Amino acid sequence: MQLGEKLIKVAGQLPAVSGIGPVYLVGGSLRDLILDRPFNDYDFAVHGNARAFARKVATKLGVHAIEMGKDDKTVYRIISGGKVLDFSPMHGKSIDEDLKRRDFTVNSLGFVLSSESPPGRGPLRSGGLIDPVGGLKDIRSKTIRLISEDAILVDPLRMVRAFRLAAVLGFEIAPQTLSVIKEHSALVARSARERIRAELFKTMEAKKSFPYIEQMCEAGILMKLFPELELCRNCLLNDHGYDVLRHVMRTYKEIEIVLGNYATLWPEYAEPIRSYLEHKDRKVLLKWAALLHDVGKPATRSLDPTGRLRFLGHETKGAHIVRALCLRLRMSVRERSFIESVVQNHLHPLLLFDARQRGALTARGIIRFVTRHKDDIVGLLLHSVADQRAKAYLSIPACNACQPRSHWQEGGPIYGKPAFQPGHNLSSETVGHESDEEFKKAFVEFLKEILQRYFSDLKPTMTASRLITGKDLIEHFGLTPSELFGKLLQSVEEARLSQEIRTREEAFELVAKLLYSQKRMHRPKNAARGGRRPYKPDVAEVSD
Repeated sequence: MQLGEKLIKVAGQLPAVSGIGPVYLVGGSLRDLILDRPFNDYDFAVHGNARAFARKVATKLGVHAIEMGKDDKTVYRIISGGKVLDFSPMHGKSIDEDLKRRDFTVNSLGFVLSSESPPGRGPLRSGGLIDPVGGLKDIRSKTIRLISEDAILVDPLRMVRAFRLAAVLGFEIAPQTLSVIKEHSALVARSARERIRAELFKTMEAKKSFPYIEQMCEAGILMKLFPELELCRNCLLNDHGYDVLRHVMRTYKEIEIVLGNYATLWPEYAEPIRSYLEHKDRKVLLKWAALLHDVGKPATRSLDPTGRLRFLGHETKGAHIVRALCLRLRMSVRERSFIESVVQNHLHPLLLFDARQRGALTARGIIRFVTRHKDDIVGLLLHSVADQRAKAYLSIPACNACQPRSHWQEGGPIYGKPAFQPGHNLSSETVGHESDEEFKKAFVEFLKEILQRYFSDLKPTMTASRLITGKDLIEHFGLTPSELFGKLLQSVEEARLSQEIRTREEAFELVAKLLYSQKRMHRPKNAARGGRRPYKPDVAEVSD
């Protein structure tokens, strides 16, 4: 269908309303129509009484018009049949003047839909298409270009929008526009945080957003929005050969690649991974986590006795920084919690693999990881693959530098055998570049084993009813509700999943043993023997 035919079809869908003035299809809806992109939002500029026009259209459609905004930014919105129709008063004395006030040339096109002659214009050009600033040419050359520098001064958020439009449309930003953005980048921080969040989320929704995120970084926009990333610049990583900023940018690039080819990476689990990722912006949230996962490193940078750089506890510090950043951007609790969790736990898959290489990983270690994160192990494992691929040279942190050994190991048989033998202690030595690809292959295979154990064995079992509940702890042990309940029940659940126990009776016996051992451990040596009373241990009495 030719452009003219498409526009006539749109005009035919709009109820005829005479006596008010010309009505124009404008902005992004017209741009997307030209690009043959699917869209459901229509923007109209009305020369005359926009409110009256919108109300008459709403009446004909059997719905109501909703007034939004204030003063010269008032919009009258109609929602009907899955479409959103926005009517706004035309700004200026003519449609040309209105279009020239917009942000980018690709958004400055108009098409007259009414039969009334537009004021101040001669015959319409290009079959009714109105193009005062060369928008059609830029659409055809796939270029995002500012109409004027004033567009940014009036609304600095348009600098972020330039990258969003380029990412979504697959366009390039004109060099002159990039120069203007760099010159005025400091202004972007004045924008409303909710609007910043919305533009960045839309940017990251693009499958290949990395080049545009990288451009935002080079233009200074990211640094003005997130000073936390500026601190990552020049924070060197001795075993990578580059700084933290470069690493997180490479991780962002790699997570987009992983999100695009996970079916090749782990074909057996492509469907459950796809189902996980399509739920509630998880792809976008994983990109956020990739960008921010190491923001805690500058604050935790130190030298160990050998002179080697360490970043002990950077994941915890990073999670605190990310929480504040997400609050600043007015992210939802769900969005904030997801990103914060990935940042806090992004080392866990690597630590499990490290334990595996040392022959220290047990079945209980895998179970503890899975029960803690459940379906979110998918996100953590995908992030971990991207994180490792982003490293120029590989170094696995010593387990005792990040978490206590007992955090990953409990009594029981060793789970699996080492799959990668470089001949050195991976917990303290840097793996040479020649071994890098071999390591990555072994690491990805290990993560596949975790997915297999989760989807095939543990997840079906986890959906079954628990052997005991908090009510059972109260009735059988005289305990009072507290955080201790969760620790005891978690221990029982881990034992059930590892098939160490199978019945309620065995669960009660396990709880009794845990309480007795902890009671003996914490009982003062000179404690007097006396009458028995319900035992109410402190939360700390049951080790994690």
